[in-house]
Amino acid sequence: MRRCTKCVLPETFPFIRFDDSGVCNFCNNHRPHALKGETKLRQELESVRRGDGKPEILFPISGGRDSCYALHVVVRDFGIKPVAYTYDWGMVTDLARRNISRMCGALGIEHVLISADIRRKREYIRTNVSAWLRKPHLGTVPLFMAGDKQLWYYANMLKDEMGLARTLFSMNPLERTDFKVGFCGIDESYYKEHHYELTFANKLRLGGFYMGQFLLNPAYINASLLDSAFAYFSYYLIPKDFTLIFDYLPWREHEVESTLLGQYGWETSPDTKSTWRIGDGTAAFYNYIYLKVAGFSENDTFRSNQIREGLMTRREAIEKIYEDNQPRVASIAWYFDTIGLDAIEAVKTINRMRIHY
Repeated sequence: MRRCTKCVLPETFPFIRFDDSGVCNFCNNHRPHALKGETKLRQELESVRRGDGKPEILFPISGGRDSCYALHVVVRDFGIKPVAYTYDWGMVTDLARRNISRMCGALGIEHVLISADIRRKREYIRTNVSAWLRKPHLGTVPLFMAGDKQLWYYANMLKDEMGLARTLFSMNPLERTDFKVGFCGIDESYYKEHHYELTFANKLRLGGFYMGQFLLNPAYINASLLDSAFAYFSYYLIPKDFTLIFDYLPWREHEVESTLLGQYGWETSPDTKSTWRIGDGTAAFYNYIYLKVAGFSENDTFRSNQIREGLMTRREAIEKIYEDNQPRVASIAWYFDTIGLDAIEAVKTINRMRIHY
């Protein structure tokens, strides 16, 4: 399979093009992420500091490495008192819960858990995965994760209810995964300031794509439909007025891991050497689909972005994706046990799909 000669993206990546030197358009169009700097972040956080000892900001935490490390930085390096917040939609793993507990306990932080109706959410996942297996399409894979998008809605609600000045997110710009909407026929290969946003026109196209898929596969028209619509509203339509810590500070993988493992006894997953996405109960399954059918996963995009930012050589990235992309069998088994489907039959269906390479 042909890959970019500068990064590691393959020829199956949506909307990829190679120049005469074999360099992809994503590398040619890349602009280095311009950090706003520690001084600017300190000024912004100082502007919301309170003198009465009460919390100043809302800090969403998933139990993953980015949010756990960023919480450490906010509390230990900047002296800000946050309220940590988790939205549990049924796929927050026990490992993630334990890591959240470790961090909040060690830092003395209040933690607010907003839980959905877990049984119902898992039923929605089950019905959508069952529908997908009838007529699998890479563009509709994100429907499995629709249930977590209400995170944004409840973050806004909680911030206002608690009278907090700001919401500080830890989303990492290196984790841009536009290929997910690329498989819906939507080109997001252009430069954009906020990696999590779509243009208004592409939001409409995305909605149209899913409506078309629902008509082609009526099994998607099930009890989860209103929840999925709420997810679309929460992620794409409500205002996102928050601060991203990694728009200011550099993300250094070694420093992140050494801090979490060395200072907090942060727990890793036994079925992978990677520390990324290990608290997300869905990631092992959907990355297996992308890898099996398209020949790449989120790991390839992440490592390619690290190459473009000068954080990793291509040789190192090739070694890393081989390691990162090993199927996480135990996590996939947990996922199917949790939603009540047969993992073996699902994997057989995926393995019968037409591969793109």
